[in-house]
Amino acid sequence: MLKMYQKHAHSGSSVELWEENWQSAQFYNALEFCRIDPLRPLFEKYAKKDSLMLEGGCGMGQYVTFYTERGVKVIGLDFAQRALHQLNRRVSDLKLCAGNVADLPFADETFDVYYSGGVVEHFEGGAEKSLSEACRVLKKNGVLLISVPYFSPLRRMLSPFKKEIWRRVGKSEAEGKTENGLNFFQYAYQPHEFSKMLENAGLEVIEKQGYAVLWGLSDLPFLGEKSEVQATENGHPKPTPIEETPDLSNVNQPVSASLLKRLVVGEDASIPVLGLGVKFMRWSVSNMMMYVCVRR
Repeated sequence: MLKMYQKHAHSGSSVELWEENWQSAQFYNALEFCRIDPLRPLFEKYAKKDSLMLEGGCGMGQYVTFYTERGVKVIGLDFAQRALHQLNRRVSDLKLCAGNVADLPFADETFDVYYSGGVVEHFEGGAEKSLSEACRVLKKNGVLLISVPYFSPLRRMLSPFKKEIWRRVGKSEAEGKTENGLNFFQYAYQPHEFSKMLENAGLEVIEKQGYAVLWGLSDLPFLGEKSEVQATENGHPKPTPIEETPDLSNVNQPVSASLLKRLVVGEDASIPVLGLGVKFMRWSVSNMMMYVCVRR
């Protein structure tokens, strides 16, 4: 796995970092992005209308909002309470809960679906407790949709040149700041590593999908240095902050997108011929990997 550091006053697991991040986030654009999200087919396959879904680490709340409007019974949980209050002011009828994904305040076998996008990798001591909790609150045959940073072939190729901020490690271990004052931000995993962690937690991986190709490509040095925290909790670049009034009227409308938008933004692998290129880019350079798991 790859241990990734950043030049920031707070570590990746600190509430202060994420309160700051969500305070400056652009909710409306993120909500609109859900309509052409590369992960939308997975959500629609597994999060059926009237199913009970938990989003663990809901951040600014675009997924809670979008799928609630589409008939899924969603509870959004986050430890960033100011972000939850801000979301409640924007969309007042959502079901929101303050809490930690490593110690969920729910009974065993509560949820049909659990979604966690870009959350568990931020615990420097490891994701194991959060994965066990996810398994605990899922019903038998319930589905976990969980995404974490992907230690892609591109990142493996670049890692020798980024030793100041990336370090290959064999296990998760809390160590604090580095000698040069950098704070831990997150881990990136190869699929066999994270799949094994999921299996140890009692979950069976049935499907995987890489996504956020453009954000993955931004690791290339000639594209300039990036800050990982600029991304949303789901691994995509965060838009320029602007306060907007959310418009939910088009959530259930059909999506009309150009071929270019389907390829570059939606990462649509179903397009004839060109979809093969999308699949290759997902495998080789994606920023994130989504794992679909079942509790047996």
